[in-house]
Amino acid sequence: MPTVEGFTPQVAWTTLYGIFAICLLFLILYRVYEAIRTIRDRKKQEREAHMPDFADKVSQKVIEKLEPRFEEIEKNLNKDKERLDNHEHLIADYQATQKNLHSGMVAICKFMLVLSNYGNFGTNEHIKEATKNLTDYLAEQI
Repeated sequence: MPTVEGFTPQVAWTTLYGIFAICLLFLILYRVYEAIRTIRDRKKQEREAHMPDFADKVSQKVIEKLEPRFEEIEKNLNKDKERLDNHEHLIADYQATQKNLHSGMVAICKFMLVLSNYGNFGTNEHIKEATKNLTDYLAEQI
């Protein structure tokens, strides 16, 4: 170590080397600490992975995180089921009404056909044309 007799370039370089050596030593010690901590964490995870209740702990944490989402999904599914049930009920009512109207229209058409064939309307051309149209329509429906 040189003796210090003022601030010379040699003293500045020695000081710079000292600071660089201290920083390098700090970085080496930090990397060694990180490596040891990483190895210790891996060993801890491996030990926990081989424990019989590890899977239960993990699954419990997953269930705790997913439970609120499942409740919301169930609530939305119940709403959708109610709406679908209401729509099915409305469709069933519409179908029943449609069948009722269809059977009524068939009865009216048959009555009109019988009335036009056996009624005493004479030989009016409009009656004959309406009877023919009604007969054609009923034939197309079958």
